Amino acid sequence: MNTNITKIIHVIKLSVNINNDNNNSNNNSNTNNDMKNANILQYGSSLIGNLFVENIETGNKKSSTTNDNNNPIIDVKNDNTILSFEDLKNKKVGIAGGSLDKSWLFLRAYGIKKYGKDPLKYFKSSFAAPPLINGLLRNNELDAGFNYWNYSARLEAAGYKKLITVEQILPIIGITGELPLIGYVFRESYENKNNNTINNFIKASEEARNILKNSNEEWTRISYLTRANDSYMLEKIRDSFRNGIPSQNKVVMLKNINHAYRILKNIGGKRLVGKSSILAPGTIWNN
Repeated sequence: MNTNITKIIHVIKLSVNINNDNNNSNNNSNTNNDMKNANILQYGSSLIGNLFVENIETGNKKSSTTNDNNNPIIDVKNDNTILSFEDLKNKKVGIAGGSLDKSWLFLRAYGIKKYGKDPLKYFKSSFAAPPLINGLLRNNELDAGFNYWNYSARLEAAGYKKLITVEQILPIIGITGELPLIGYVFRESYENKNNNTINNFIKASEEARNILKNSNEEWTRISYLTRANDSYMLEKIRDSFRNGIPSQNKVVMLKNINHAYRILKNIGGKRLVGKSSILAPGTIWNN
């Protein structure tokens, strides 16, 4: 297998989160496969979130490096019945992840600041795995879904519309510019002994993202890996992936990460960040 193919497969698996959100939500085999893939993504996301408290309380220090700016999106049917945040009052909204998911906490901060309404109480919210949210939304058992970008891309290809994105939320809560929410996590002890390995890994990942950023042909060639139902769905997944590629402006990102930490601390409290009032030094790797 040549180098480019190896890099592409690596990035697709880690950043796009290969999954099969099959239209038939009653298909147990497909649902089980989706759940396995969803767990991979949630595990990665939870690692980033839990770094805050784990670095402080366990002494088992970990660092992370930024990888992806893609953020969850609220999707609704494109039938003009829900047009704004306020239309979600008492509506059934499925939330990907758990009650301490960072994007959900940002949405709560947004609702409180802009509308004086906490989505936790304003919505009839429930938490579930991403493929389940898509299935329930398609079966009219949810009014809206707050889901990860790659699942949202599949809904958009099926005719659903974006109601609110995290990109729209962040400026309202005081975050301007890029805020990466996904990254690679490694132990500080490993980094001390394997600095070159980590640097080479990150370099390969960046090169692979550049291939996917600039080559439509590569996306067509690896379309089977994304399990897109058709070329239109593949385009939506591709475009969403590209929109989330960070610029590597580390000054802006670090400033925003620290600001985000303060917001998450205020909403998530000790369950999320423990006793720390600031982001633990060394959490964000800067090499």
